[in-house]
Amino acid sequence: METQQLKTMLSIEKSDFSQIPMKSYPKRRQISDYLHKLTDDERMSDDIFALAMNLFDRFIAKRTSFQTDDRSLKRIALCCYHISKKLRTNIVNNKENDQLSSIFLKENYDDEEIFDTEKMICSVLDWDLAAVVPHDYIQYFLPFENQIQIRSHVHILLSIAICELNTLTILPSLLTCACIKAAMNGLSLKNFHHIDDFIFQTIDCKKIELLQIQCMIEDFLQSCLQTLKQTPQRRCLAPIETSPQQRTRVK
Repeated sequence: METQQLKTMLSIEKSDFSQIPMKSYPKRRQISDYLHKLTDDERMSDDIFALAMNLFDRFIAKRTSFQTDDRSLKRIALCCYHISKKLRTNIVNNKENDQLSSIFLKENYDDEEIFDTEKMICSVLDWDLAAVVPHDYIQYFLPFENQIQIRSHVHILLSIAICELNTLTILPSLLTCACIKAAMNGLSLKNFHHIDDFIFQTIDCKKIELLQIQCMIEDFLQSCLQTLKQTPQRRCLAPIETSPQQRTRVK
């Protein structure tokens, strides 16, 4: 059953990425940081952030023209986040609804404006909203050993990577595998060659390609650690080996 599910997901992601050319746009980093903080503050699962950014990126890629002022971009981003929550959680808790409503009110968006924006997003995306995100693959590629420790780091690395423009064109499955490899390398875990074998048997990628993406992920982490200002309200990075000697290099 799980093997068939994985094959189906891989087929869907290739179809999605071949049809929609991703593109960069002004203030993407500002939007991704905003949505990630919102997800973190509301203690939502990381896959909700990933899906919200997926919807936002695909919407921008399909729109030939759109308003780029801060208010319009933030409204679209918030609506993508709202749609993502509806798809990935069961929003029956009044407290959760009140939290999101207060966010909309704080930004001075009325109900009709939000409804029209959500309707526009769904229309532009042809109601193709339930996308496969990198987090959906973690359970399939995570090694049996040290699962909790590795999973924690993979979630952190994926959140960092999704904020970066350079990962827009990377298949979710490949991004997940690169983050798993980077996490294992950072934790100095050895003798996991069977994971490499499974990855190359399952997804269509070359060893050098996976290694390059892993290096890119590790560079993202280094950059993040240099600029990160930890606060009590935010989850900080778990301990991980970040010395230059430990980082992967493409030979």
